Amino acid sequence: MPVDSPLFLLAFLPALLGLFAVCPRAWRDVLLLCASLFFYALTSAASLPLFAASMAGNMLVGLAVERASGFRRQVLLTLGVSANLILLGWSKYLGFLAAQVPGLAFLQSLAPTAMPLGVSFFTFSAVAYLVDIARGSAAAEKNPVRFGLFLAFFPKITAGPIARHADMFGTQDSSDQVSFEDLRAGLVRVAVGLAKKVLVAGAMAPMADAAFGERTGNLDMGTAWLGLLSYALQLYFDFSGYTDMAVGLGRMFGYRIPENFNYPYVSQSVREFWRRWHITLSSWFRDYLYIPLGGGRVAPWKVQRNLLVVFVLCGLWHGASWNFVIWGLWHGLFLALERTALGRAIDRLPRPVRHVYALAAVGLGWVFFRAPDLPHAWDYFQALAGRNSGSFDYTWMVRATREYLTLLALGILGSTPVLTWLRARPEHPGSSPGKDKDQGQSQLPTWLGARLARASALAGLVLPPALLALSLMQLAAGTHSPFIYAQF
Repeated sequence: MPVDSPLFLLAFLPALLGLFAVCPRAWRDVLLLCASLFFYALTSAASLPLFAASMAGNMLVGLAVERASGFRRQVLLTLGVSANLILLGWSKYLGFLAAQVPGLAFLQSLAPTAMPLGVSFFTFSAVAYLVDIARGSAAAEKNPVRFGLFLAFFPKITAGPIARHADMFGTQDSSDQVSFEDLRAGLVRVAVGLAKKVLVAGAMAPMADAAFGERTGNLDMGTAWLGLLSYALQLYFDFSGYTDMAVGLGRMFGYRIPENFNYPYVSQSVREFWRRWHITLSSWFRDYLYIPLGGGRVAPWKVQRNLLVVFVLCGLWHGASWNFVIWGLWHGLFLALERTALGRAIDRLPRPVRHVYALAAVGLGWVFFRAPDLPHAWDYFQALAGRNSGSFDYTWMVRATREYLTLLALGILGSTPVLTWLRARPEHPGSSPGKDKDQGQSQLPTWLGARLARASALAGLVLPPALLALSLMQLAAGTHSPFIYAQF
């Protein structure tokens, strides 16, 4: 039951909100855990026992790690982390390993027929939880309901974000303190996220699928580039749309789920891109792998080695495929190069040039991410270079319709913080353009700021329900496509 399906939006969510409203505050976490397990069972009933065993095991190991000390604590931590990684490896990589290593074909029969729902996300959350306890930066959770909710909370179980225990139960609000503002803000976020997925990502998907699904010997240069641009936007709006829905749903029930995106396509380097894209994953690899390997405090060649190791594993986290390994290596190489004199030279380039460099590096990397295999990716690169056709005539006549180009322009605009900037300007409508120069911001004239303030307030009232209605109409009229990151 995906969170963008009519069953979830029109049945599960309204029913749960109604029960939540009348439920005594002391029992709300129990209600949410039961609802989350029911949600999990509706989506992946066969893997529910395995998921429940993982929850129970990680809670018990966490309690044991907290009570132990010294060598015994390290042993318990190693066993707990290893158990989570074995579960992840069995779920995602056993079949891939059996196909790659001669003599291990018999392992294929031991691989699961379907990957447990959310295994990449809840295992990483569990590993972070155990390591934080061992480091003394977090206390073990003694309430089984709260611990179960930490791993199973339905807004994030399908495709993250990778929430840590402190994200949900630190200084954040809890389910017994939900205000009308939480409900309103959460619903707005859900509407925006759903519109990103259905109206924007869904509109970009046909062009991306046509380009990457075409036999590359017949793929012309124009369609290849439009297909790559479409996929870059589809992936961003699909994944950030899910995150918006997860954050919004969490807030509606009193929990703050961490943000996962911050306009990554405005980045001016690959390292900045990874501070803005899939933030919870990149911060997980930073805190639990890169820094323990020595981070940036070791010799320069070791720093570059650490980056390569981290991003090869990051690519492999996304899926058991050589394409993902190459994609991770691609990013690791750029990050390593940006740690050299070449990176310092790039930092001295004009801002537009740096932006083009980052978009090219990230965008070309998406070819490995989307192509079904390495030969297909290589052929796609050749199509981008004009091997099959140096002309865009076919593309402009057949592919680039007015409707598509309009949606493409809206997608590009929506992937930048332009709308955020416009909403922020009315806060200081009377300031002169040079008054805020030291802060790097220019302000609007009073009359324009006042009009933008009124327009922003009106849009805040009208736009969310309109987006929600349009998205539901589109869902009713078309076929459902799953979130891209749900497969990881």
